[in-house]
Amino acid sequence: MKIKNLKVLFMAALALLPIFTLTNSLSAQEIWVKLLRHGAVNQIKLEEYVCGVLAGEISPSWPLEALKAMAVCARTFAANKVMANFNNYYHITSEVRDQVYRNGFGQNESFARAVTETQGEVLTYAEDLAQVYYCASSGGYTASCASVWGNDFPYLKALADPYSTEDPYNSWTLILNPNEFLRALHLSGTLKNVEVIKRDESSRVQELKISVQGRDYVKAGKILRDALGSNQLRSTFFEVRMENGRVVFTGNGWGHGVGLSQWGAKKMAEQGYTYDQILKFYFPGTIMGEVVASP
Repeated sequence: MKIKNLKVLFMAALALLPIFTLTNSLSAQEIWVKLLRHGAVNQIKLEEYVCGVLAGEISPSWPLEALKAMAVCARTFAANKVMANFNNYYHITSEVRDQVYRNGFGQNESFARAVTETQGEVLTYAEDLAQVYYCASSGGYTASCASVWGNDFPYLKALADPYSTEDPYNSWTLILNPNEFLRALHLSGTLKNVEVIKRDESSRVQELKISVQGRDYVKAGKILRDALGSNQLRSTFFEVRMENGRVVFTGNGWGHGVGLSQWGAKKMAEQGYTYDQILKFYFPGTIMGEVVASP
């Protein structure tokens, strides 16, 4: 098996790997994903896997076009993982660090329809599978991949997202006592101040200065989020201040902010956008392709 985009091989070296072919038409052959879940590896058909990701990531009550956009994202992400981990014990996990997966939802009509109507479809760029990411809500501005992970892709730049400004996660507040805040960062002493000293082009926090008893510590925004927990500090798109002896965060969005905003996709679908229009907005310059198993 080999990998092609819509017309040509994109890398001769990968022609030696039995993974995927991107073509203009679908094959009857099926692609299998080796999924690590609860300590065991299960082989699942790609399209069934995508259905389980939809069940783990979004609601079946959302508009069909939003579900279809998410299906293409999930399939593209999985295809990249299978390629990268082809010779490994497993390709992908069922955890949030990859894609949340829930089984037993293959018969859900909304999910099944979204998967069927996008069967095999993936995003491509420059004769390659695109690197596709998504988050719950961008908070009104997506983040660049370069800023978050250091890898620069032309289709993963920071951009204003007017479709993610009214969702349940658009704004949030987190209040911590100083000791709780310092413990999470493995610091001790009397907290004097917390100040943002560097932001990226989307206004997400890149660095903070934490003053403890006359000594200053500089911490990366994503390190702080990891330390406090991503369910507490929902994003690095925040303001922070000391107020009445407590650390107060007021922020926007939920997640890393790179790529598609799930709640933004929902809003776009509600406004009449099709799934391919949604994907073009969040991944500008990408082209739809189809992935099939090669003989």
